[in-house]
Amino acid sequence: MINSERCDIADWIFSIFSAHWFIGCVVVSFACYLTLNHFKKNWWILIILTGLCFLLSDRISVICFKDVFCRLRPSHALQNVYLCKLQNFHLIFDNKGGLYGFVSSHAANVCCITTLYLFFIKQNIGKIIIVLWAIITCYSRIYCGYHYPLDVVCGAMLGVVNGLLLYFLFQKSHAEKLLNSK
Repeated sequence: MINSERCDIADWIFSIFSAHWFIGCVVVSFACYLTLNHFKKNWWILIILTGLCFLLSDRISVICFKDVFCRLRPSHALQNVYLCKLQNFHLIFDNKGGLYGFVSSHAANVCCITTLYLFFIKQNIGKIIIVLWAIITCYSRIYCGYHYPLDVVCGAMLGVVNGLLLYFLFQKSHAEKLLNSK
């Protein structure tokens, strides 16, 4: 149902939100903001945490879920799935993506970053923006035809758990002491 309703503007918006380069730009923007406002000289801690978010969420989503459950993406399993992807600033409508889709790595990655960064963002507007970004990115994966809703929900839950785990490990490490001793 989500994938069957099409609109040229929505195709562009959701394809942009699904694009790796856009996700990278958003993460770099928030990382710069957090470096200037929270991490300052200890910027390297944020870089390590961000890298661990992507490493943990992406690898777990592939190795523990996609390679185990082997559930085909809607683009491979169903007829008449409307696909759209932004490639070289052109919309491509026949890209099927990888073979397996449970769980969504995009959802796991952005929800892990969002969960972790929420602990450091102090302003409510920043919290609202990053949560909206994660929600729209997750929705875009369904809209663009790459995932079933459950793929995205489970990927998001995996990301939230990973983000909480990384923040817990951060709190237990000496890194938090570095940030708090100004």
